[in-house]
Parts: sequence; structure tokens; C-alpha cells
Amino acid sequence: MKASPLNDEVLQDVSGGTMIPYIVRPGDTAESIAKRFHCTVEQLCRWNNIRNPQELKVNQKLIIRF
Repeated sequence: MKASPLNDEVLQDVSGGTMIPYIVRPGDTAESIAKRFHCTVEQLCRWNNIRNPQELKVNQKLIIRF
């Protein structure tokens, strides 16, 4: 089963960038999410105010910026 990383909504950032919401799924890690969206773990953490990337929770909503 191939899950789509995108949800139904795409949001506009006030600076003109695009933000996409992503819901953490079982088995996801910060590294796997960052790889999927071609960003770094550090960027993912900064965008979502995550202090410890090892503590992601299933169903946690993240924002991915482009």
C-alpha cells in the first residue's frame, strides 16, 4: 500500500511559501519524513518547534514548508 504524504489541504505561508500538513504515521521517524520531503531533520524540527526528533508521536500534525 503506497500512502500519499499529502493531506487534503495545502496552505499559503505569509511569506509566499507553501506549507503542507503531514500527519505522523506508525513507523515514521524524523529522518524518514525529512527524506520523503527533501529537507533536513533540523528544518523539520525548526518548522514544528520540535526539541527532540526522537519523540514524534503517531497522529502528530507537522507542517512541511517549501
